[in-house]
Amino acid sequence: MLTGVPQTAATLLTVLLFYAMDFILIRRHDKQRQASGSGRAWDFTLFIFLTVAILALQPILLPGIGYRTNAPWGLIVQLLGVFLILTALALHAWSRAHLRHYYAERVEVQPGHRVVETGPYKLMRHPVITSFFGIAAGLFLVNPALTTLAALLYTLWDFTRAARQEEELLTKTLPGYADYALRTPRFLPRLRRNR
Repeated sequence: MLTGVPQTAATLLTVLLFYAMDFILIRRHDKQRQASGSGRAWDFTLFIFLTVAILALQPILLPGIGYRTNAPWGLIVQLLGVFLILTALALHAWSRAHLRHYYAERVEVQPGHRVVETGPYKLMRHPVITSFFGIAAGLFLVNPALTTLAALLYTLWDFTRAARQEEELLTKTLPGYADYALRTPRFLPRLRRNR
């Protein structure tokens, strides 16, 4: 199992890749947003950067609150975490390509809003949130520590709550969303089709 600086590097590289993609996509699609301003929520971004600082520094400054093993499976678990992160980043990019200017870091309905049912949205209602779950779980596998566990649990709680809020708003205000929600699972695609 790689510890210390490699774990910090994995965390920072994950965040760098995510935010590079995020800034490019928000910059591109904010131009298409009508009267609702930017999709960026700077308070959320600041919170994420503070969280990342803690997650990145922990393996170096507080290695004792993490799990360590010299067994070969430890490295296998970390590689699985890297694979999960890369898969989640790909899902995020795919989701954002289909969501375009409807993406926002808050719950909102924009003028001309419509139900998006293409790409990953055919398979699940919240693929962007699923990607956040994958990134948090992958970071935990790369650095199994109390800090990454807390970040994973917070991510699961906060984004599940946000998904419920978004579903309530969209069901009330967006024609066709209630039917879409009935036939499409929330976070993970169905393994078999409904008849």
